[in-house]
Amino acid sequence: MLVDAEGALIEQNENRILLQGGVEVLQDESLLEADSVSYARDSETMDASGNVYLERPGLRLSAERGHFELATDQGELEGVSYRLSDRGARGNARSADIKSKQLTHFKEIDYTTCRPGENSWQLQAEHLEIDRESGTGTAHHAKVRFMGVPFLYLPYATFPIDDRRKSGFLYPSFGHSDRNGADVSIPYYFNIAPNFDATLTPRVLSKRGAMLAGEFRYLLPSHEGEVRAEILPDDREVEDRTNSTRGAFSTLGSGDLRPGWNYRFDINYASDNDYLDDLGDSLAVTSARHLERVGVLSYQGDDWKLTGMTQYYQTIDDTISLSSRPYHRLPQLLFELNKPRQHYGLNYHLRSEYVRFDHSDDNKVQGHRFDLQPGVSLPLTRSWGFLTPRASLRYTRYALENQGAGLADDPDRVLPTLSLDGGLFFDRSGSWLGEAITQTLEPRLFYLYTPHDDQSEIPNFDSSAASFNFSSLFRDNRFNGSDRVGDANQLTAALTTRIISDASGSERLRLSIGQIFYFRDREVQLSGSTVNEESSSSLAAELSANPSDNWRFSAGLQWDPHASNDQVERGSFSMRYNDDSERLFNLGYYYTRDSVDQTDLSTRWPLGSRWSMVGRWTYSHLYQETTRAFAGLEYDSCCWRVRLIGQQLLTDVEDDPVNSILVQFQLKGLGGWGRADDQFLEDNIAGYRANR
Repeated sequence: MLVDAEGALIEQNENRILLQGGVEVLQDESLLEADSVSYARDSETMDASGNVYLERPGLRLSAERGHFELATDQGELEGVSYRLSDRGARGNARSADIKSKQLTHFKEIDYTTCRPGENSWQLQAEHLEIDRESGTGTAHHAKVRFMGVPFLYLPYATFPIDDRRKSGFLYPSFGHSDRNGADVSIPYYFNIAPNFDATLTPRVLSKRGAMLAGEFRYLLPSHEGEVRAEILPDDREVEDRTNSTRGAFSTLGSGDLRPGWNYRFDINYASDNDYLDDLGDSLAVTSARHLERVGVLSYQGDDWKLTGMTQYYQTIDDTISLSSRPYHRLPQLLFELNKPRQHYGLNYHLRSEYVRFDHSDDNKVQGHRFDLQPGVSLPLTRSWGFLTPRASLRYTRYALENQGAGLADDPDRVLPTLSLDGGLFFDRSGSWLGEAITQTLEPRLFYLYTPHDDQSEIPNFDSSAASFNFSSLFRDNRFNGSDRVGDANQLTAALTTRIISDASGSERLRLSIGQIFYFRDREVQLSGSTVNEESSSSLAAELSANPSDNWRFSAGLQWDPHASNDQVERGSFSMRYNDDSERLFNLGYYYTRDSVDQTDLSTRWPLGSRWSMVGRWTYSHLYQETTRAFAGLEYDSCCWRVRLIGQQLLTDVEDDPVNSILVQFQLKGLGGWGRADDQFLEDNIAGYRANR
């Protein structure tokens, strides 16, 4: 113990020391300051008076007088003002009883996280226990005041004083929508262990009835996952009363079983096809057409990987006929090998796959597929360019059931593929917007040859046309999946230019443009498609620009020179502005001929030091409908926040939109309730990050 004072009086008969004037006592992690201190050496106690100040890690106390027992780290103070420095909480109390370095009892106390001089909200309690070891505050006979008005009485309440989790009721959630009426949820959180927790949420929907939802999460050194379930025992809005019980279930997880072995699974279920439309609360959820159930087990070697998978779909869209629903993989085995830098600089490649395809329609063709594709490439790279010749041979064989009349049950296919990919790099120094930069010019040619093979006897289990964009100009197959291998005799010509900052090395701008030139017609097509006789592909271009730290632009264009009227096949544009003042604005436009024509705006924009506006508007020009819109205001002070949002959600162009009101009210450091929370904005405004 280190003591500093202006003067000291030693009373030998009493074995006591009286310290006067600017007394400071430092012991371990505790600091005591006072005008005067009396130290009894026999009992190891201190009595302090006059401007008493006690500081311990995370806790600061000011008092009129205090008594301390040094041997047990206990003490008592009267007329207390306190501050939890790592939480930003403060208040006053009639007395404080220090039980240990971690535990303090207060009497007749108030508690707030508002800054000094502003008490927008206060928790007042007869007794309050601050336990820093458990990170918990426990209040007895507490009243919560907002703007001086008491609005909540709690005979017993606990709340966190740090970032650790604890069991207890979370704040209720309130909402209202045309489809469900008033919507109230009161979740209870179970902090089972540091790496296990669960939430049980009773929910009442005034139009439908009572609902119960639950969530369990786990996090282990090598495993993590969650389980969610909800049930609505008697939905009053369902016309068929025999099927009024509705619910949903989902579980997902991943992990490592042992070195090299890992797994993942994602299983989803809904009781009926309208469940997500009726009870989902986001466009991404309500737009789902299939619920996937997948399990994957894989082993990763040094240069090879073995994967096993089962995959099943529950279709929840009534407009999709039974025969048009996707195939199930029961199971799929995939082996991939990539051995780079072998003899003479060669790279060896191998992809081998076995799949059993099953379908809900027993009349559909089903069966087994074996696909083997070895390949070799020789990358030749220099600082000024690269050249990569590549060759592969693909063998595919089937064992089928319910094959069409006159078609073989065991068709097979053998196809070689040759490609040559080369490019050059040119650069020069310059300046851009007053910044020293390096500009590159990167021409690239890619030649691809695959002979034609009649694949009309082969069923199409999982092949689809690959999305056409700039990167797809360099694919060795224009189809996804293994059931179709496109015939090709073509040359891709592309050009990319970049502007790179010399100071930071960041890419300020990238512009790419390219096109495929065909030397013969493409005869292999998906079922029902005619031979493509065009001499060239659409022109694909991409732009990405970051002219400053606050601005970001991107754009893409696919222009069809062979179209007679609408030559723009696909286009997109997005812009984002985000600065240090939390001003955020997104603008996006997306177009795909005959299917998508959509504008998307979203923002969070401060209207002053405390007010902010949030909103999003998604409009389909194709259907001339607003598919999603919400707008709201947020007031954010130092210690409380309120947010009010009105939302319109269109789940089907033939239905009426669903209107809802979302509210959030938060007392910082104590809790909050409502559905217009930070997660809602993070999910719906690109680039939004909550300042928690």
